[in-house]
Amino acid sequence: MASLGAFALLVMLIFWKEFKLLSFDPDFGASLGFPMRPLDVLLTTLIVIAIVVGLQTVGVVLMSAMVVAPAAASRQWTDRLGMMVALSALFGAVAGVSGALISSSMAKLPTGPTIVLCISVIVALSMTLAPNRGLVWNWLRHQRNRRQLRVEMVLSDLHALAAQHEDLEHSHSVAVLETMSAGRGIRSSLEELEAQGWARRVGDEWALTSAGLAKAERLENMRSQ
Repeated sequence: MASLGAFALLVMLIFWKEFKLLSFDPDFGASLGFPMRPLDVLLTTLIVIAIVVGLQTVGVVLMSAMVVAPAAASRQWTDRLGMMVALSALFGAVAGVSGALISSSMAKLPTGPTIVLCISVIVALSMTLAPNRGLVWNWLRHQRNRRQLRVEMVLSDLHALAAQHEDLEHSHSVAVLETMSAGRGIRSSLEELEAQGWARRVGDEWALTSAGLAKAERLENMRSQ
């Protein structure tokens, strides 16, 4: 197993650039004069070798998970192919070692399914917590964008109300703003505007500052373009 694995890794390192061309743009590789068909056969052979090496550990059916799952997990963490391959190898090794240790420490616990369960946990954690594509970070970005959009909407509403008066810093009640924006998150948005220096309290009412007026006008110009 070690010799076959070492041979596959060595061939992959030697033909790394050619394999990248084959995977992403075989027509361009053929135009450069690379033998894409033999390279395709060679890459398929390496995949077969990897599967043969893993058959003794996880079996025929579960080996398909070991081929796909480490790559799926690493893809969540990076956009670079080299880093993705390195992370795939790391995740596969961690799953293999941890699955073997867990299986050996408990009676009647098969090694193959345990390894696949370990890599499944890594995939689940990657899809949930990865900073670029993780579900948690996507939700947090979505919430931040929604909050920013609400703040800009309240700023625009204040500017629209101020435009109806000679004094552009004329104050307006929260009730009027809630009517214009259906009352969703108005007070928190006004507090955010105050923290940014774009709005100020005038008793129980709110008014734009000079910086808020300038910001609102920039937003209006951006929307009109």
